[in-house]
Amino acid sequence: MNKDRFDDFDDEVRDLVLDFERTVLKGGMQFFDVDELEMIIDYYFEVNDLEPLEAAVSFAEKLYPDSIEVKIRRAHVAIARQQYNSALKQLLALHEKEPNNTDLAYSLGVVYSAMDRPDDAVDQFLVASSDGWQVGRIYGNIAEEYVKKDDLQTAIHYYEAALNSRDHDTATIYNYVDTCERLQCCESGCKQLENYVKRHPYSREGWFCLGLFYLDLNQVLQAVDSFEYALAIDPRSAETYAELAYAFETMGDVGRAATTLLQMADSTDSRAEAFRRIGQLYMRVGNFEASNIYFSKALGENDDDASSLAGMAENYLMLDDYPMAISTARRAEKIDSANAEVLAAMAKIYDYKGDWEKAGYYYDQLVINERCTEQQCREYTDYLYRYKIYDILIQFAEESLETYPDDPFYCTYLAAAYFYTNRYNRARRVLPCVVPSELARLCPEIMTHPLLGPMIPMDEAGDISIDKN
Repeated sequence: MNKDRFDDFDDEVRDLVLDFERTVLKGGMQFFDVDELEMIIDYYFEVNDLEPLEAAVSFAEKLYPDSIEVKIRRAHVAIARQQYNSALKQLLALHEKEPNNTDLAYSLGVVYSAMDRPDDAVDQFLVASSDGWQVGRIYGNIAEEYVKKDDLQTAIHYYEAALNSRDHDTATIYNYVDTCERLQCCESGCKQLENYVKRHPYSREGWFCLGLFYLDLNQVLQAVDSFEYALAIDPRSAETYAELAYAFETMGDVGRAATTLLQMADSTDSRAEAFRRIGQLYMRVGNFEASNIYFSKALGENDDDASSLAGMAENYLMLDDYPMAISTARRAEKIDSANAEVLAAMAKIYDYKGDWEKAGYYYDQLVINERCTEQQCREYTDYLYRYKIYDILIQFAEESLETYPDDPFYCTYLAAAYFYTNRYNRARRVLPCVVPSELARLCPEIMTHPLLGPMIPMDEAGDISIDKN
């Protein structure tokens, strides 16, 4: 869906901007008071539309040459052009004359933030918040500076203060969710948003982000309810349809997931994305023919959709059609060689052909640039094991366990790799978290090892079952 350019602005701003564009930008004349011109200039600054921004500032300077607020907006032109040293010089000169001007302090905060000086930015934003104007927006800015400083706890404090105000930016609620996920405090974040939607029952973003928290907490039914509330408020939100479909998929309801994505195609402008997601959905459940039908539909909407081509390539591989798989993957690579799905497809195809060097090259591109999904990371781990690249596997799996402590998948592969590299003491440390049947498949010798074998946990039946497939 194409957002209206005034969606994040009130009607007064929209009307002023349209009046300015109908008159002044077309060579005409119309009177605006200084406050109105500030709103017009601030609009163009927020949307980063440089040409009318310059025109609006120049027009304001002619009408109000002595206004410090207009002079501050002249510095905004330099900020918009990323001329931060020039903007800082202008603002500091004004600051000498009016050290208590909160509008000036806010602008200085913006410049310091852009110059990656978070401490100075916070100091100025705090001054700017002292008059109580737009404190929600300012607290959101302060929170972002603390994120830069990797002080996530303080960032959370300011995000919550912003959300408890009346005038925070839309981005604040999304940033809050992201920071809670990084800090692993989704439960407390969820409670905050439950209170938030009680105060703002018609906030699409509130219900949507609450749904994200419920997914993080594996409360899928509550997530479905939240996304459906969000769609009732805005039935053209592509991101809400996408997350609702994911929730249904998590529940194992592939039919409702596909239906939701079809609704996304019908109700939003994101038709290519909707069809691609349906293709990926059917690919994950092993219906490769249906998957390719929807990938083709996605390509009908956008023939440069590298992700859909990569999905088709993987489907052809699963259907044992190697020539179509490699030709489709190469076509995708020409469109976007850095695309994660393209890299993963190329890796799988060369792995299928037994070309471990080329497969490794594409897997490395995924991992080195941190573009791989968790599933792709697991496929990479399996690739390293099958080709006995144990040292890299050990390093990668140990790093993965820092993110996913005691994860049975990585512990199982690590135990096998440790065993084959004679690192028995390290193997002993991860054995309590392995999947016995999978370990038996990967490394049958460890099962009868006199020291390690007895330490391997039993399965639910009370014995160790060995998968012979």
